[in-house]
Amino acid sequence: MRASLPRLFRLSAPARAAPPPTQQAASAASSAAESAASALKSAQANPQVQRAVDGASKAYEQGAAAVRRVAGPVGDRVGSMLGAYRAPLTYNAKVFASLLRQVYVRESLAFPTSLSTWAHAYASLWARGTSPAFWRGALQSGAWAGLAVGAVEAYGIFKIGEILGRRHLVGYKLQEH
Repeated sequence: MRASLPRLFRLSAPARAAPPPTQQAASAASSAAESAASALKSAQANPQVQRAVDGASKAYEQGAAAVRRVAGPVGDRVGSMLGAYRAPLTYNAKVFASLLRQVYVRESLAFPTSLSTWAHAYASLWARGTSPAFWRGALQSGAWAGLAVGAVEAYGIFKIGEILGRRHLVGYKLQEH
């Protein structure tokens, strides 16, 4: 384990000047798709996972192309507004993506590929949530505290999403007549 830690955190600095943001997004998208595909192939994934990854890669490429078309001038303007912060932000984003990719490969993470897996997971959650016996057991064993923490976290994430959606901390901005 000790020998693999330095390799896990080894990073390479960008060697050339930063291209425009739309080209950065395109190159980051293509490099991420290529590295994810090579990592899965090296992990000898099963054919179902490989088909799912190929489909996701194609969808991602199409989405990235659409973002490039839409965000062309806007992306250039945002990039120019960042000024000197663009290079460190880009570098840190690449470092974070690389770290996530390495964790994904090391931990052999994968999304469920069958619809029945998703359906079973949600059905068991629904069955537990609607069962009075589950709630009695949670109250008796003290597991209610963990459930309460999870509920508060979910509520907090929901409220943060509302704040971001409104683009204002409290309420909506109204124009008075």
